[in-house]
Amino acid sequence: MEGIKKLAGAYLVGVSIAVAVFFIINIFLVEAISVLVVWHVLDVLMLIGLVLGMGFNYVHKSRANGGAGDPVSRGYLEANVTFYVTTVIAILFLHNWFAFLATGDVSQGDNHVPWVIWAVVDTGLPIVLGITGCRLWRESSNA
Repeated sequence: MEGIKKLAGAYLVGVSIAVAVFFIINIFLVEAISVLVVWHVLDVLMLIGLVLGMGFNYVHKSRANGGAGDPVSRGYLEANVTFYVTTVIAILFLHNWFAFLATGDVSQGDNHVPWVIWAVVDTGLPIVLGITGCRLWRESSNA
């Protein structure tokens, strides 16, 4: 199990770095490459990362939840926040991704809401998956 955690942790950190870096630099690459093709590949990698992140964060949350009446600990808060933030990012990601797949329209007209949602996803996902990946790597190394 520790090997799977280390592999998943490395994957999550790698996806986090790739999404963050490409989100920052893609505006400079519009003339040189097909940015949309890179985003299509990253979207699939992000989907896999979100599934892994939600799964591992749910397990972590389940283990951190104490009984009724137990005081709230730092571990409890960390586990719950990472799980619920991952869930929110996944919902936003899936909403925009399915809308894009259904319509095929990248710009979606004059509607700026999809672009704002993508900006939230592309900044929040690297943070939450990076944190999850680092935690998995650390847990597998300490075992």
